[in-house]
Amino acid sequence: MKITFIAYKDNPVNFFKELASELSKKISGLELGERFVPLIEDIPEVAQEATEDSDFIFIFAVTDDDEEKKMLDAKLIDVELKTNVRMLKAIVADEFSDIDEEEYQIEKDKTVEKYAQMVVDILFNETAFEPQDKEFDL
Repeated sequence: MKITFIAYKDNPVNFFKELASELSKKISGLELGERFVPLIEDIPEVAQEATEDSDFIFIFAVTDDDEEKKMLDAKLIDVELKTNVRMLKAIVADEFSDIDEEEYQIEKDKTVEKYAQMVVDILFNETAFEPQDKEFDL
């Protein structure tokens, strides 16, 4: 199985090395690739290219621009539907720029754990996403 990571150069964090290490512990025979693009708008095109030799694509983009998030998500959904290659589209607000080094490392580690487990669940444990009924105090 090949997973390709895609991001752009202005992301304030790069955790792909740590994510690759964590996923390699959980998925045997894993092949990994990384692609970085100069602009966030280039991600869909590179994702399209990566579908030719990838079984799964993880996109990580940090932006606080809501229109940019919507545009990127819509274009990536189109790529996913057209190619039938599953993608995890992590298009998130910036939580890394305004924190000190210790907090940065803590957040980076949490982010790695979160996305490693999410990738594994998407690929091998879809029941992890089953909605739970609201509990009432009766």
